[in-house]
Amino acid sequence: MSSRSRNRIDRPRIIGSISERLLLHQIAQEVLDKMEKLHPELSVDTEALQHIRLGFLREPCSNLLGCCSYSDNNRSRPRTEYTERHRVHRILISRKHMKEDLNDAIVTMHHEFLHAILGSKEGHGATFQKHEPRIKPEIVEIVNSLDKIAKRRFS
Repeated sequence: MSSRSRNRIDRPRIIGSISERLLLHQIAQEVLDKMEKLHPELSVDTEALQHIRLGFLREPCSNLLGCCSYSDNNRSRPRTEYTERHRVHRILISRKHMKEDLNDAIVTMHHEFLHAILGSKEGHGATFQKHEPRIKPEIVEIVNSLDKIAKRRFS
């Protein structure tokens, strides 16, 4: 048995609570709402990006904050609407990290959406490096928006 298979058996999938899943999706929505403004020179297919599956990394996930796995022609993987446009199987982030550092979770979600937009060949190359820091000036506004959503939900 490979170590990858052992890791999957030893580390169950993390679904998260409803509140955690809501927060994950709210972070994604807030970041996605900013993508076209932050990256006007990129082809940001917001409609397709809205359909990427989101979830949490298996735990413990050491120092990994998130990952974007690209779609392939593997028929055993469930396909989502618009997969042919966004070319992403899913985006996973660390649940523990999301709860402990909301600002960094926002940066991580932006990072993973950038991978989805730029594609697997770009990796962390020059174009990626040019675009990644653009989320930083927006973090306070996103956190404030998430706080307002939370207050409405729990009041």
